Amino acid sequence: MAVLIFIIGTILGSFYLVISTRLPKGEDAIFSRSKCDSCGKILKWYNLIPIFSYVFQKGKCSYCHKKISSENIWAELATGLLFLFTYLWFNNGYNFFVGLIICSLLIIIFISDFKYMIILDSPLIISSILIIILKLIFIGFKDTITSILSGVALFIVMLVLLDIGKILFKKEALGGGDIKFSFLIGLILNFPIGLVTIILSSFLALPYAVASVIIKKNNELPYGPFLAGALFIVFFNYDKFLDLFNFLI
Repeated sequence: MAVLIFIIGTILGSFYLVISTRLPKGEDAIFSRSKCDSCGKILKWYNLIPIFSYVFQKGKCSYCHKKISSENIWAELATGLLFLFTYLWFNNGYNFFVGLIICSLLIIIFISDFKYMIILDSPLIISSILIIILKLIFIGFKDTITSILSGVALFIVMLVLLDIGKILFKKEALGGGDIKFSFLIGLILNFPIGLVTIILSSFLALPYAVASVIIKKNNELPYGPFLAGALFIVFFNYDKFLDLFNFLI
């Protein structure tokens, strides 16, 4: 089962890379055939086997022999390992399925936000729907409504932070995708721990922000990956963060 979960993760990782690189450019990510970025040749099925095709082709297109971006193998390998880790951590049940959704978002947001400074709406919408369905199945209607309200509350908090940022910095301090993502964080974790996640994401982003300003002289940074990273850390250690929160209050 662990091997199967890893294989499924690598296959989905390849798909997530397509989504996060094509959709920001307005390209079709579902029905269009995969092709080489250099020569434009339509790739065969054996050119698209996750990890193995890249290794056997030595990281080059089998037609024009130009170098293939290493993003392909890293996205596939990272997703496979994250899926495997989720299975070994939770084994099955509600947390397992939600963990897979979080890992999927982590990969998609990391790629799209770091490359294009965009958090795509469609993965957030699909993830929210799946989370609500899982909550209805495993937790019940009443708690699901509470989770939805928590998502709305965290969304409002981020909107307030956006307005404060506009006043302080005279420009947009948060992207629309970050604010929409906060709803999903609240939906998964509920409001108190969701708020802890927002705070943790700021600490995670701080070293990168400082380095970006000093080295690249760039005052803008993709915040989505740090939100996703904080969500991953908190969800997989929920009990510890809940105990910490209870201790602090």
